[in-house]
Amino acid sequence: MSDCLRTVCADDAGLAAAAATLNGGGVAVIPTDTVYGLAARPDCPDAVARLYSIKARDAKKPIAILASDAEDAARFVGADAARIGAKHWPGALTVVGCGEGARVPDHEWTRRLIAACGGALRVTSANLSGGQASTDSAAALASVGLSADIVADGGVSPGGVASTVVRVADNGCLELLRDGPVKFLTLASGSPRRAKILRDLGIDFFVEKTDAPEVSYPHDPKRTVSENAIAKGAALAGRQQVLSADTIVWFGNRIYGKPRDLDESKDFLRELSGRTHTVFTGVAYDGDVKVVESGVTFRKLSEAAICEYVARVKPTDRAGAYDIDEFGNLIVEGWTGSYENIMGLPVEPLREWGIVR
Repeated sequence: MSDCLRTVCADDAGLAAAAATLNGGGVAVIPTDTVYGLAARPDCPDAVARLYSIKARDAKKPIAILASDAEDAARFVGADAARIGAKHWPGALTVVGCGEGARVPDHEWTRRLIAACGGALRVTSANLSGGQASTDSAAALASVGLSADIVADGGVSPGGVASTVVRVADNGCLELLRDGPVKFLTLASGSPRRAKILRDLGIDFFVEKTDAPEVSYPHDPKRTVSENAIAKGAALAGRQQVLSADTIVWFGNRIYGKPRDLDESKDFLRELSGRTHTVFTGVAYDGDVKVVESGVTFRKLSEAAICEYVARVKPTDRAGAYDIDEFGNLIVEGWTGSYENIMGLPVEPLREWGIVR
């Protein structure tokens, strides 16, 4: 127990007292918009060490930053991660980047306190590791507060649930580390082309590839892509905001899916050479499904052109053995309809569902 523990109200006087304690190298229990936290200045290593000791936290587990604004958060997680976080700040989202996690709480008194302490505090939930988070000062005091230097009473935390935690991957996609109040779109596909389209649209999302079995109806391409898109989304049953898609090339009453190998890739290109085919994509979102089609005309391809394209792109993971967005000029003469549909994810349904505004 601290010999000089004080309990203060989360008002102006309490803010001054808590700031003086933290700036003097102390430890404080503070209210936030989610749950009560145990806080220390990040530039006071002895105080941060006390956080670990009081909470009985594994020293290998980092303690996140609460920042007063996105600019202060960026000092720890980098500009890219802070840019994603800022879309939801102030709020219950922690973003991880550059080996650090940070968020800006939706609690005015706490943000003012953080600003008075240099713009950032290390804050962990005010409970013993593995224990239940505290949603009021009495619970926090009973759990860990007696070992702190000051406890600020701000009433019951309005959120009551720990923040969502996401890591920003190198490719700009998000990885869910802890589920929480802030939800994101989940792309049920490992396609880098679909991910590129979403990133270019400014949408933040998780990627979770599913292994749902695929069906094929050679004389009914729309049914094929519809059922496959629905099945991929259904494989993540219970999730909200799941987007899934299936794309095929259709020509001569035949479905051209992904080729088995490079030899079959060349066969596909020979058969499509100099002709116009149709690209169908089925897109499913939270139980609804839409089908979009586009037309693509290939150049008349020589054997040398086919071999060059296959060597450059290695298109065994592309329907029809080609990618219009990667050296497509070598083989494509023209197209009609949606370019993004040919890539594998038309934008029109996303607008209809409100995913793109």
